[in-house]
Amino acid sequence: MIPFRAVVTLCAAGLVLAGVAGAEGAQLDGSVGPGFTISLVDGSGAAVKHLDPGTFSLTVDDRSEGHNFHLRGPGVNVATGIEAVGAETFSVTLVDGKYTFVCDPHATTMRGAFTVGTPAPEPPPTAAPTRLVLTVTAKTLALTTPAGKPVTALEAGPAVITVRDRSATRGLRLRGAGVSRTTGVPFVGTLTWNVKLSPGTLVYTSDPRKPVLRGGRVAVS
Repeated sequence: MIPFRAVVTLCAAGLVLAGVAGAEGAQLDGSVGPGFTISLVDGSGAAVKHLDPGTFSLTVDDRSEGHNFHLRGPGVNVATGIEAVGAETFSVTLVDGKYTFVCDPHATTMRGAFTVGTPAPEPPPTAAPTRLVLTVTAKTLALTTPAGKPVTALEAGPAVITVRDRSATRGLRLRGAGVSRTTGVPFVGTLTWNVKLSPGTLVYTSDPRKPVLRGGRVAVS
């Protein structure tokens, strides 16, 4: 029979060991190389996509002298050496946010990412600018798409307008919807106007000389 004092001592030792194991945190395993591969898995071997906040023990198996494993994100920036080979362990504390792991020399192709907790929402994608072509000749005036289709309506937002002034006796004028641009009569050539259209009416005209060229009005919503 084990004496009561020995039982108490063994239980206390078990508590100490349990406390040490808990301090190490959950296990994460990263690997890189020997080919162009990089990965991060949890203790069960599943690829890491999302984690709860906390402290983790990250062991990286670096299998190539030409690659490294670099983990970064809120509060974390750890990496193995590019020329180093072997296992290296880091203690990392992850908080709410997005984390990425890459091979620095090949960051565009060897990379991965995961989220922790409830990260801040991604900003909305920037809208691609509307592309337009505004052309004037001695006899014609037109606002079209790059494919040549007449423009009858537009949405508010950024726009890139290719201006083609083919007449030495006429200039182009663009007014309304937050825009005020002109080429001037003497100008002949091609320009690019980067504008931001506001809700309203966009009006394109030429100089008021005869014969008067018919311009146009386009609603911007």
